[in-house]
Amino acid sequence: MDFELSEEQKMLKEAVREFVEKEIKPYGKEYDEKAEYPWSIFRKAAKLGYIGVDMPEEYGGAGLDYVSTVIVAEEFTRGDSGIGSAVLTSILGCPMLKYFGTEEQKDKYLRAVLEGKTTSGIAITEPEAGSDVAAIRTKAERTEGGWILNGTKTFITNGSISDWVVVLAKTKPEAGYKGISAFIVETNWDGYEARKIEKMGLRCHDTAEVFLKNVFVPEKNLVGKENQGFYQLMRFFNESRVLVGAIQLGMAVGAYERALEYAKQRKAFGKPLIKHQAIQFKLADMWKDIEAARLLVYKAAWLIDKGKPDPGLSSAAKLYASEVAIKVTYEAVQIHGGYGYSKEYDVERYYRDARVGTIYEGTSEIQRLIIARRIAGELHF
Repeated sequence: MDFELSEEQKMLKEAVREFVEKEIKPYGKEYDEKAEYPWSIFRKAAKLGYIGVDMPEEYGGAGLDYVSTVIVAEEFTRGDSGIGSAVLTSILGCPMLKYFGTEEQKDKYLRAVLEGKTTSGIAITEPEAGSDVAAIRTKAERTEGGWILNGTKTFITNGSISDWVVVLAKTKPEAGYKGISAFIVETNWDGYEARKIEKMGLRCHDTAEVFLKNVFVPEKNLVGKENQGFYQLMRFFNESRVLVGAIQLGMAVGAYERALEYAKQRKAFGKPLIKHQAIQFKLADMWKDIEAARLLVYKAAWLIDKGKPDPGLSSAAKLYASEVAIKVTYEAVQIHGGYGYSKEYDVERYYRDARVGTIYEGTSEIQRLIIARRIAGELHF
């Protein structure tokens, strides 16, 4: 059992941290206030190969392992919770194409994201279907040369800024989850409309409600096989939940580091906060929880690299890291006192940004359900 990063991974971590300190960390407050997507930072990251780290080199990716993806994710949100998350989730539509797309789809759509020309998204959630994917109502009806899509999606990351998104729709409604298919939809096509959703946190992170009104999708834009979308999605979640876990881990680390630094500088009752046992205990618990979350996230990523992704462990990593992020950012605000509640300090933003981690990409309740089914031997994806 070896917990040591390889030399290549250590070099990647060092290079990413240098990029983050210069290009991300100084601009967090600015982009949060503007509530604009950080396009220039996204393009710089793409140019350096930090977008789609595990994506194939022939389409513009770095071709590295998934542990390297986790390394980049932790460093990005350590630097800034909002910008880091926004840039990292630019690839949400890409894994479906990596595993199930045609060569033509990969060359056209995957490459565009990895080269920094556009972000991507995956449209699953609907106003009346969140955790219950099988309950989606968006339909894809066959027509000459392809399909006609109708439906509404909500809380879609990058839905209003991407050139394309992967849309999950019912192609055989009577079959339930066995009748779902995935389609690549270009957002400039007739019938596609997106409206940005204002949020409490992740304000520079695009989230939209998407309306599909008689959108024609050509046959060549079906992802993988018809009626296999649910099973493709389960493969997607095995990795995406680990990515979200890494994103939340980075937020916890960033908030902890800022709280630690503040505790060393701020004085109360004649001595620095860090000399008070009450604060020491908070910091000790924060450090302990971060270390435990890191072990879960990195083990889940390691299993992906071994070709043995574990849906239970992926869910555990996402569940624990997101709950740790909320706890750590809460305590970071508490350690800062009144200043922690002001926009003058980063921990206020980290607190807001971390909160959604237990909701998106599967709620904490759903993660516990998946883990329970995993240990009961009921998962077969």
